[in-house]
Amino acid sequence: MRLRDRLAKLEEAARGEIMILVCPECDAEFVAYGDVPMEYIVHQWTRETGEAGHHETPESILRIFAHEHDPGALLEKASGLPFLSRAVSGIDVGVRTGESGGA
Repeated sequence: MRLRDRLAKLEEAARGEIMILVCPECDAEFVAYGDVPMEYIVHQWTRETGEAGHHETPESILRIFAHEHDPGALLEKASGLPFLSRAVSGIDVGVRTGESGGA
């Protein structure tokens, strides 16, 4: 199975997922849909590299990036953990020094 096919399958499976995120600095809440951590990572990568993504970034992810505070610091409301943490996302994001979005 090709990578593009796998991504399409994951997108379909994640379509019904909802994640509520809270800004730890101002308590603003965001409702985001789909595989939020993966969409965040893809959008961040496209911003940093200037490369086009494989699909359009969902509006809920764009709202997160438009927020005045660090979008990588948002917490998942249900657990209180960073939404990019391995416990929440299932992804070992790994962060280089000086970058946001840490686990």
